[in-house]
Amino acid sequence: MNFLELQVTLSFCMIFLLRMLGMFMIIPVLSKYGALLDGSNNFLIGLSMGIYGIAQVIFQIPFGFLSDKFGKTKIIMLGLFLFFFGNFVSATFHSIWGLIIGRFLQGSGAISGVCMAFLSDLIRKENYIKSVAFIGISFACSFLIAMVISPIVVGHFGFFSIFWISSYLSIICMIIVYFVLPFSENIFLKKKKKILFRELIKILFNKNFFKSYLGIFFLHVLLLINFMIIPNQFEVSGCFFNDQWKLYLVTILISFFILFFFIFYCKLQIILDNIIEICIFFIFVSETVFLFSKNNLLLLIIALQVFFIAFNFLEVFLPANLRKQKLLYTGSVMSIYSTSQFLGISFGGLISGWLYSFLSVSEIFLCEVFIVVMWLVYSIFLRCRSL
Repeated sequence: MNFLELQVTLSFCMIFLLRMLGMFMIIPVLSKYGALLDGSNNFLIGLSMGIYGIAQVIFQIPFGFLSDKFGKTKIIMLGLFLFFFGNFVSATFHSIWGLIIGRFLQGSGAISGVCMAFLSDLIRKENYIKSVAFIGISFACSFLIAMVISPIVVGHFGFFSIFWISSYLSIICMIIVYFVLPFSENIFLKKKKKILFRELIKILFNKNFFKSYLGIFFLHVLLLINFMIIPNQFEVSGCFFNDQWKLYLVTILISFFILFFFIFYCKLQIILDNIIEICIFFIFVSETVFLFSKNNLLLLIIALQVFFIAFNFLEVFLPANLRKQKLLYTGSVMSIYSTSQFLGISFGGLISGWLYSFLSVSEIFLCEVFIVVMWLVYSIFLRCRSL
């Protein structure tokens, strides 16, 4: 990478790490401390958790559209300000409805797609995969840090301290964007044409783009279904709930080590050309092992490790697949991609609870195997059509 590419990559790593750290810190403590808020009940606590994703689904594509029209730096700053304002509302109004409104405002700063489009504009194609991989590492680090420090922070400073901390972190992110990131619109915006609605429809239904949209949707549907039932399966197999984070930590670190080794040391073009289908096949293998594990702890760990390896590879190579195409409206393309990701999270959460209410664990894993088979067949079909 040249200096500009390193500058942009490391800046976005810091932005994603700090922003998502503030978001993830609420996950381990919301169910416990949310019940103490004025007017709270189980449904509203669940709504306060899920409304962030709903807002992301609503605003990702409009933000991407606006970024292609007015420039990405301005829209990223707007999104970070909305995130700051949402944290301020959540910290100030000590009620469940204040939390719900604040979480919606947090989610309305839907800049993930715009940030990835910014990255796509400024990073050369041969280095794009490395940049996405580093950002994936920042996501994982923010999640792991949040899981450890969140209960400690809340225990010492109270529940609402999380939102004040997140507000300060969002200000740091705005400082990084304003003073460190280059203004991409000065370089690229002049080249863009006026975006028409029919152009957006073409972007949405382009078969090569749709492969990535569909892939990230299925990937997060499977992630949410798995983590509805896997923790209980580990506990039944003898791994207590309080110790399971160690398994997740080790498997995630191993999967990232394999990913980085592959990216930086493997030059096998044949594998790179088929990487998405290969990863889907390994997810099929992992779900099949889950299906036949019969509460065997070793098989469960092996299946989880294979799943995380394939998951992290796809998190990097699905957006990289978009770079194979000539992108004019990068903000719109990457925002549709991010919308598909959040739709997968929302749909996965809903369907996992629905399936778990009337199916056995084996039957749910069988449903997942069926989903993966459909995904693999469709991905191969799209690949054959594009050859």
